[in-house]
Amino acid sequence: MRAKWVGIGGLAALTVAAAGLAPALAAPREQVTVAAANDDPAFVQVYNDNVENLPTVDLACPGDWQDLVYYLKRAPLKPDIFTIQQISNRSQLDFYLARLSNDLGEDYAGVIAEASPAAMNSPCGPPKDYQTNAVIYRKARFTDRGLDARTWQAQSDESGSCASNDQARTKAVKVMLHDKIANKDLTVASVHWPTAASGGTACADSNARETATEMTEDGYGGSLLIFGGDVNISDLSGGSFRSWHRLLNGDEGGGLGYRDAGYAGCGGSLACLGDNWTIGGNRRIDFVFARKPAGGLPGVTGFHTITFNEGDAADRAETGTDRADRDYSDHRAVMARVHY
Repeated sequence: MRAKWVGIGGLAALTVAAAGLAPALAAPREQVTVAAANDDPAFVQVYNDNVENLPTVDLACPGDWQDLVYYLKRAPLKPDIFTIQQISNRSQLDFYLARLSNDLGEDYAGVIAEASPAAMNSPCGPPKDYQTNAVIYRKARFTDRGLDARTWQAQSDESGSCASNDQARTKAVKVMLHDKIANKDLTVASVHWPTAASGGTACADSNARETATEMTEDGYGGSLLIFGGDVNISDLSGGSFRSWHRLLNGDEGGGLGYRDAGYAGCGGSLACLGDNWTIGGNRRIDFVFARKPAGGLPGVTGFHTITFNEGDAADRAETGTDRADRDYSDHRAVMARVHY
């Protein structure tokens, strides 16, 4: 059996079809396990991924998005917060929230940058024409403070200077949440900066500064600031950190004072960072950053990059089969425990 995309107003809805598959990888079914809820007031469990519009096996740009859901179900801790990029629209986000809630055994909610984004005519075809960003949170732990001014547009240089990009996919979204377990507030954002082809590389420094400003602007802030995202530019070039990363990286004296969960988890080791690539070629373009509003660096533990093999293994354990030639996304997800 396979899942097949059917376009309905930009939403990739799932149906089931039976023919034409390569042989699936069969494996003995393990006992189904469900990740534990994190009720420790000292930290929040954070995940980030560009979910690529939830790709299935038969698309022009194929994938097996359910692998990551199965991994989340079997991880030590289910997500408290999950920042995602490249979800199609509010309808697809609601579909994904329902799936997470069903598989993880408790309710998830989410805020989205654009409920119905404009089409971008993706080279991957209609299933990726509609792209926006969202923050997902666990309702048993968090409530939405309901602040306004939730979105901002990332910058690109298409005419000689950095200005707001006009793509729906580059609109960031933030939310202030109240942590009912820790009795603290925190601000969480999901960002997706423009690609090099759209002029994003030249404006990475500007986007880093703008993101840091947005995290405490318009009444946002709290005891912890966290943003995750696909920044479409690597942290390293020729063995040296790029200027945008140096600006953010408080562990290296960066003035914006954020902790890069991957950098902290690797102790700054370039070899370790290369092993934790997110887009291939030893390149990291997907990150979790965190800081305290007064400028302190929060503790970060449990950093991990979720490999495609781990996603395949989780699928086999849950269902007995997997398409090992299909990854859950073009981007590997990252996870970390961020401490207050």
